[in-house]
Amino acid sequence: MSADRKAIARKVFDVVCGGDMAVADEILAPDVVFTTVSGAVLRGRSEFKHFAEAFRNAFPDISFQLEAELCEGDLVSARYLMRGTFLGTLMGLLPTGNEFSVRGIDTFRVVDGKVVEIYASFDTLGQMQQLGIVPKL
Repeated sequence: MSADRKAIARKVFDVVCGGDMAVADEILAPDVVFTTVSGAVLRGRSEFKHFAEAFRNAFPDISFQLEAELCEGDLVSARYLMRGTFLGTLMGLLPTGNEFSVRGIDTFRVVDGKVVEIYASFDTLGQMQQLGIVPKL
């Protein structure tokens, strides 16, 4: 069972990287709750898909290298290295063409074969510094 939950959670990264929204329809509950790294809460599959498309448009070469996965009950946590190049506008920020490489840990709740909750956490300060949006200290 834990291997199945891990495989389902992994597909969320595939949706963001590959842009295949049919996969999102397959693995996300219609009322999925996604807490973004900023703390904003997106509700529903369509809001997650919109976020994933916007993120992919800003970073068309986005990739996630999974480093560790843990499963406890219906929760899956994945630690990863995320990389990308800022080539498209994101939330009003103009692209810089800079690359970034940051680590993060996302937690997914998987119930009856569907992701019902996602909590994202990654090094946004490091990302913004590498992209040239925030000065390095």
